[in-house]
Amino acid sequence: MTLVQGLDTDVVIGVTDTLTERSAIVRDEAVMWQPLLRSAVIKEHDYSVVASYDQMSSEQKAAHLKKDGLNVVRTLVNLTVSISNEKILSHVLVMVNDILMDKENIRFFEEVESEEGEGEKSLSSWEPFLNLLNRTDVFIVNMSSLILAKVISTGEIRLDGKNLTWFVNWQTGQLLQSNVYLHTILASQQIMLRVPEYRQPFFDSTCLDKMLNILSTRISFQLQYQIVFCLWLLSFRASYCAKLLAFIKPTAEILRQAVKEKVIRIIMQFYRNVLTNHASPRKAAELMIQGKVQVTVGQLTEKNWKDEDIKEDVEQVKGVLDTMLQDMSTFDSYLAEVKSGKLEWSPLHTNPAFWRENAQKLNQNDHEVLRMLRILLKDEQDPTTLAVCAHDVGEYVRHYPVGKYNVEKLGLKERVVCLLENDDPKVKSAALLALQKLMLNNWEFLAKTNA
Repeated sequence: MTLVQGLDTDVVIGVTDTLTERSAIVRDEAVMWQPLLRSAVIKEHDYSVVASYDQMSSEQKAAHLKKDGLNVVRTLVNLTVSISNEKILSHVLVMVNDILMDKENIRFFEEVESEEGEGEKSLSSWEPFLNLLNRTDVFIVNMSSLILAKVISTGEIRLDGKNLTWFVNWQTGQLLQSNVYLHTILASQQIMLRVPEYRQPFFDSTCLDKMLNILSTRISFQLQYQIVFCLWLLSFRASYCAKLLAFIKPTAEILRQAVKEKVIRIIMQFYRNVLTNHASPRKAAELMIQGKVQVTVGQLTEKNWKDEDIKEDVEQVKGVLDTMLQDMSTFDSYLAEVKSGKLEWSPLHTNPAFWRENAQKLNQNDHEVLRMLRILLKDEQDPTTLAVCAHDVGEYVRHYPVGKYNVEKLGLKERVVCLLENDDPKVKSAALLALQKLMLNNWEFLAKTNA
């Protein structure tokens, strides 16, 4: 893996990242610097520095930077301004990014930024990379974006408000699942969001909407990790947490299927922050319960984790959700499960005492629960959910006979009848039993009427 250092090793670009693959090719391509000197594209001093540095091995470059790092960085930044040839410019950018692999080297960029120009405008250590975002070559553009993010976030250099807003909006525009450099854009955002003053522009942009769209689709575990990493950084600010609740449902689904420890760890840290920092922890907990997070974390507590931090985060989230579940009424728990869209056989559905006490509550809020069951009966494909839905309709009319009118009026009976054609025998059986209860109530009602 290639570390995008300058902050810590959690900011990682995966092995299949396009930028990493292309960088390896560009790094190995030889550049003829002499013609650039002869044509006056570069100055004599810059030529002597870059031609010598480019021939060194990685170990030699590291040693040379300790002795003359400022001179090398100043030269490379100069070249990003003077060189227009895309192949050579790409090579220069790879050299710059390689230097930034060591976070200690950010000091050379800070020194360039603080230098006074002699009779001309002083050289900026970040502006050339911002300007390169207007180029057409996608490698140059995305490498410049990553370098810029490091330069303005790793050390003391900060981008001013106008340029910051422009850069954030540019990044947001690149947040498309089809973008082969999406790993790179997210890596840049991971780096920048570590800086507290950069978070508000991200929050004010459409960045979160774009991330939600991407996270709700099938993407690699690395992209999942990078997006949730950004959410975790934003979740430290309480005022952002209300908007971040929209990410609980997709992250709950990811958590259910996750096998990579780092994905589980970052989701747990995100949940822990939201439960701690949100103005209404109960609301956040209810959304997690709807997403069956309490079931997933219950399974996770049984695993032996190498990382003690994961164990602590899992236990913390489980503790909060368990407490919330105890505080919620039995019907609240049932309502949360129906809202989750995934039903499972449990005492909430099979216990007659629950239905005797709560059947009429399905009429609350203009038959909210019945309407949600109707949607599930129409759109859901999961056999267990369909079977439980049919069962619940039957129990509703069994314990609240007048409710058969609501079942017919809202189209639930029609939906249950359709389940008789389902391929799953358990779904068919549950549908048949529900219809028998409905017919039995019709017969009992007529018998009482005629008596």
